[in-house]
Amino acid sequence: MVEGSQLAALVSSKVCHDMVEPMSAIIQGLEMLKESDSGKGANADAISLLDHGVTKAWAKLEFFRFAFAGALADGEGELEEARSVAERLYGALKPELSWKAGTVTMPRQAVRVVMNLLMIANECLPRGGVVEISAGTDGGVGEVRVLATGPRASLRAATAAALRGEPPENGYHGHTVQPMLTGILARQGDVELLAREGEERVELVARSPAFKV
Repeated sequence: MVEGSQLAALVSSKVCHDMVEPMSAIIQGLEMLKESDSGKGANADAISLLDHGVTKAWAKLEFFRFAFAGALADGEGELEEARSVAERLYGALKPELSWKAGTVTMPRQAVRVVMNLLMIANECLPRGGVVEISAGTDGGVGEVRVLATGPRASLRAATAAALRGEPPENGYHGHTVQPMLTGILARQGDVELLAREGEERVELVARSPAFKV
């Protein structure tokens, strides 16, 4: 099992990896502005790059603060607490987010689990698509379902293993730390995680008797 210091390093690696692309866009945009008319005129392409980079960087930082830094939050909360953060994040990503979950009361730690499932769902859609979040019950147990549909939708084997709490074959790294952390948070909060794959679809499910749907 990964140690605490290794987990912290992997989480840091994940954050840095995800921030490289939007920050690069910001830097490139600034360089283009400096070169445009000796810095006297605003370049439309540079402004577009800056806008994209800033929007995506802010959305991801807000997500990381909510999903990672707030992972130890206790007490009950509402799934709706995560909606605005999730919508801003998906506003800067390829897939479209369809929020169809009604009122769901759950432990705040479980809200963080669902947020992480939303990020994993995005990674299942390399060519974009739709991520739909809904809630219901199955056998009297509350469920939150995250369905990713789109071209070449797939769940990495290492991600599925990490969600189950199984160590990855090639060791821990930045690409597996988020599903690994999601699995840890779920087990700590007595939340069962399920992953199902079909043709161009991946469904991630968090279920617990503590969910009030």
